[in-house]
Amino acid sequence: MIKFLIPGFIVVAFIAACSTAPAKRIAECENHGERAGVCAAHEWDFDMESPYPDNNLSVLASRVTAQK
Repeated sequence: MIKFLIPGFIVVAFIAACSTAPAKRIAECENHGERAGVCAAHEWDFDMESPYPDNNLSVLASRVTAQK
């Protein structure tokens, strides 16, 4: 049971940390004196510039087949 409990706790902690990261970045931005709208716009830009593409498999498949 312990071998299932420890990885489960790690997964839950990771998800909790990832889900609060945007709010922490916005709060930190507001603490630097920016307005709430500006901070939300910065966070939106951060999400749009993510290095990870959407999981659109047809786009990924077309990229793979185009390289062959």
